[in-house]
Amino acid sequence: MSLTFIVFLLGLVYGFANPGREDRLRLIRNSLIVGVIFGALIALAFFVFTIPAAFAMPVLPLLGGVAGILAGIFAALYFGVVFAVGTIIGDMLESLIKR
Repeated sequence: MSLTFIVFLLGLVYGFANPGREDRLRLIRNSLIVGVIFGALIALAFFVFTIPAAFAMPVLPLLGGVAGILAGIFAALYFGVVFAVGTIIGDMLESLIKR
């Protein structure tokens, strides 16, 4: 089972279980915040573990840090959108079952 499918199912359950429509813009914004934090942690870990390599190639920790932040932001945005799509379908199922 892929991680994307699991995130989609979690969004589906979240949209179905919570009454009313969800604020999808808030969900996306929160996923971006989590992505920045996650990316900063990845960048910090990369920076710490590549300090010995900085003597041979001084730019390596900086480039890895920037790449880590961007990777965290893109991953969180991707999973945030998948989760939001799951909530949309969960809201549709909720409205169909209530009829």
